[in-house]
Amino acid sequence: MVGLNLRCRSLITGAIFSAVVGVAATPARADMSLYDNDGLKIDGAFTGGITGFVSPGAQFGAGSWTNNNGVTGRRISGHPAWTEWFLMPELKASLDTENLGSFYGDVSGQLSATGGDGDPSLTSTTYGRPFYAALENLYVGWKSAKLIDGLDENALDLSAGRQSFRVADGFLISNGVNNQGQRGMFWTQSRTAFAQTGLVKAATGPVRADVFYLKNESDNGLMPAGLIDNAKTKVLGGNVEWFETVAAEEGKPAKDGAANFADRKWYAGLTFFNVIDANSGGNLSFNTPANNNTVTNTLTSNRDGMNVFSAHVGGNVLPVLPDFSLFGNVVYERNSTANHKVNANAWYLEPGYQLSDVAWTPKLSYRYAHFSGDNNPNDSTKKAYDPFFYNAITRGFGTWFIGEIVGNYVISNSNVNINQLVFSINPRDDLKLSALAYTYNYAAKLQNTGVTSDNLAREIDFTAEWTISDNLSLSAAFAAARAGTGYRQYLSNNANGGNGFNVQDRTWLLGETSLVVKF
Repeated sequence: MVGLNLRCRSLITGAIFSAVVGVAATPARADMSLYDNDGLKIDGAFTGGITGFVSPGAQFGAGSWTNNNGVTGRRISGHPAWTEWFLMPELKASLDTENLGSFYGDVSGQLSATGGDGDPSLTSTTYGRPFYAALENLYVGWKSAKLIDGLDENALDLSAGRQSFRVADGFLISNGVNNQGQRGMFWTQSRTAFAQTGLVKAATGPVRADVFYLKNESDNGLMPAGLIDNAKTKVLGGNVEWFETVAAEEGKPAKDGAANFADRKWYAGLTFFNVIDANSGGNLSFNTPANNNTVTNTLTSNRDGMNVFSAHVGGNVLPVLPDFSLFGNVVYERNSTANHKVNANAWYLEPGYQLSDVAWTPKLSYRYAHFSGDNNPNDSTKKAYDPFFYNAITRGFGTWFIGEIVGNYVISNSNVNINQLVFSINPRDDLKLSALAYTYNYAAKLQNTGVTSDNLAREIDFTAEWTISDNLSLSAAFAAARAGTGYRQYLSNNANGGNGFNVQDRTWLLGETSLVVKF
């Protein structure tokens, strides 16, 4: 016990020391210019981060375990402590021409590691101190510059290779890789690039559109034995959006809502894609009714041939109420392919209001999010929602890992209904403080054997986000959660060599501090 307490204190001290050193350091310039002559520009960039965590009462006292793979697993810790860090150097190049538009490219690599006990999921995928180095970005592209008369500059943008791609706020498409297993970075989510992309982006006036081909990064060899990575998936689709760009700040460059999500005052769009190929073997197969229960609980199964329809809206959508915001998304998943039938859905609605003329600009928002489950997992159709390529912190804490404890280490944005209430203030322009409260209920309690209550959990988080400079940011969070009757039943009945997990009904706590450097 003494050793564990010392380790926790050392971890927290190390995170605070890293933050102090980072604050004291002289910020570097964004995108260091390495060469700039005759239209050819080469820049260097670097992103790095470190996060420290402590989590007493993990899994409400049941603790975090190694993969049991059909036999009794080993309990790692009831109060795990761990770190995540990554380093990502990057080279960017662009060539502007008078008659052929502009060409660009990017290459980056990432080195990452998870230390200590690893993430506190019921079955931890990052225990064992994984360390991994791999290519992140490698892509080339072309922009039309001013070649197309009557259209905006760079109205057409073509690119291909390994790169990130996001639609709206990332509810459906944002992350091309599963940051678990040997990759580590379970919370940090530092890897986002798809293994293959082909993108056509077009924009003029208030309308922009994308045609996309995406293949995710998936390799079961990077997962602990017995655990599977997300299904290897290829999709082909399109997205169209109407938007308004926010006004430029005095003395700063003009905003570009066509290219940058953060520069849009409001947006509304439609997305469709078809899964042209996906791994459907092993636990991802759906060959016989006997496999249905397994497949329903394997979120990324039954993708091959699936059609996905989505509509989204976000931002300050009412000109007469500039302090009112509304975000929302609805997704329908359909697959009628033999042995791969799917009928699932998800949606959320999030109104908010900010008092921009009041000191500290307080804001209150409420979100209801629904992700379908499957009350009859033994029939021939999977009804549990597949979250596909969602990612974290596109609009701050709570998106789209909804809750620092439950959203990260219990649920996977499927078979759950979530109420979220957020209150935030900005004591300074560079500092945001928030309190977030959540209730979680199973959307289909009968999907899990032995669960008769839909009460999954409740949680409260307190977060701080400090943008120290253009190059340096620091965030911290403290969270507490209590299990509901339904999740306690799940723990008691869940496989652990047939023994279930010991349910102690403890309050689960979490503290985390994260420092990110960019230049």
